Amino acid sequence: MRLQLGLVCAVLLMAACGRPHVVFPAGVGEPVPDTLQVWWAATDACKGAQSLSAELRGHGEVANERLGRFILHGAMTRKGEIRLEAIAPAGPAIFILAGRAERATLTMPREQRVLVAPAAAIVEALIGLKLAPDDWLDILSGCVSSAHPGEGVRVNNVMIIPLERNAGRLRLDREGSGWKIVAGERGSLLVEYGAFLGRWPSVVQLTSRPGAPVNVSVNMAISQVNVNTDLPAATFVPNASVNYQPMSLAELRAMGPLGR
Repeated sequence: MRLQLGLVCAVLLMAACGRPHVVFPAGVGEPVPDTLQVWWAATDACKGAQSLSAELRGHGEVANERLGRFILHGAMTRKGEIRLEAIAPAGPAIFILAGRAERATLTMPREQRVLVAPAAAIVEALIGLKLAPDDWLDILSGCVSSAHPGEGVRVNNVMIIPLERNAGRLRLDREGSGWKIVAGERGSLLVEYGAFLGRWPSVVQLTSRPGAPVNVSVNMAISQVNVNTDLPAATFVPNASVNYQPMSLAELRAMGPLGR
C-alpha cells in the first residue's frame, strides 16, 4: 500500500528537486503609486479564468522522499469544483479526486479504497500543501493568489507587490511596456513561473519556504490548457464503487511519505 501511495503523491506533486531560482530583491525600493492599475493589467487573464483544465507532467520530492514521474489530468472551477486523475501506463487510474471544495471523494481503484473529506484536507494529507480548487486555479492560471494588492515598490526593473491581510507578495518583472508576474509567496509556499505559452504558464515550480511543516519541491509542466470552456457536470462526479472500503484522513496520511 505504501508503494501505491508513493505513486499517488508523485502524481499530485510533479516535483523537481531543485532549489528556487527567483529572488525577491532586498532593501528600500521606490513606491509605486499606480500599483492597483499595474496589478489589474498583470492579472487580467488569470482573474478572468472561471475554469481551467490541463495535463500536468512532472516528478518530485516530498518530505525528503523522491517520487517517480507521472501524468495528471486536472480540472477546476471558481465554483469550487475539482477533478485530479492520476493516469497509469496501463490499467485503472492510480487515483481520482473529484467533487467540490467542501466535499470531495478520493478513490483508489487498484486498492478499492475511498475517502470523503474537504478537497484541501485530502491534498494536505497527501503532500502537506493545503490547496483548495480555487488555490489550484490561482496557481495554474498565473495569479499566484486572488488576494488584493497593497502598495508596491520598485527596485530597478523588478516590482514587489504585497498582498492584503498578510496573504503574501508578488514579484513582477518588466515585459515590454508592462509587467508580468513571475513569482509569488502565499503562506509557506513559493510559486515560480518558469515559462509561458501565450497568456498561460507552461512551467510552474512550487517550493516550501523555510519553516514550512513539510519540505516540498514541485515543478509542473502544463500543457493542453483550456480556460473557460464548458466542462460536463460529470467531470466532477465521484465514481467510487459501493464495494470500496472507506478510509480516514489519518490513514491516508500514515500510508504516504508524510506518515513515515
